[in-house]
Amino acid sequence: SKTEATNLTKNFSDIRKELNEKLFGNSNNNNNGLKNNTEPIYAQVNKKKAGQVASPEEPIYAQVAKKVSAKIDQLNEAASAINRKIDRINKIASAGKGVGGFSGAGRSASPEPIYATIDFDEANQAGFPLKRYAGVNDLSKVGLSR
Repeated sequence: SKTEATNLTKNFSDIRKELNEKLFGNSNNNNNGLKNNTEPIYAQVNKKKAGQVASPEEPIYAQVAKKVSAKIDQLNEAASAINRKIDRINKIASAGKGVGGFSGAGRSASPEPIYATIDFDEANQAGFPLKRYAGVNDLSKVGLSR
């Protein structure tokens, strides 16, 4: 309508005036929010349909942040879907020949045996052989034999 066109023209002239002030500095102080005159100025014009309530304008940085966040969420969803598929493959692989999934890739099928040296004194021989769940206090002598 004619009033909308007039309002749009007024908005454009206001934007042009503001941009001219920021670019060419009609004031003597350089306190216009720009770090220097080479910093780009972003503006967005929201077109509205007839009967639609005008929404408050959002800064361009907020718009970009929303788009970046949406993209990150999309990538996170894809990554979790891939992880679910890998978990399924690992379960299928471990149900096969007793060999674990891909988590053990690079390890030999029969790992090197682990040897332990157990010291006990004569007075404590009555408790030998060790019970299955006997606690171990000194782990300094437990390790791989080389």
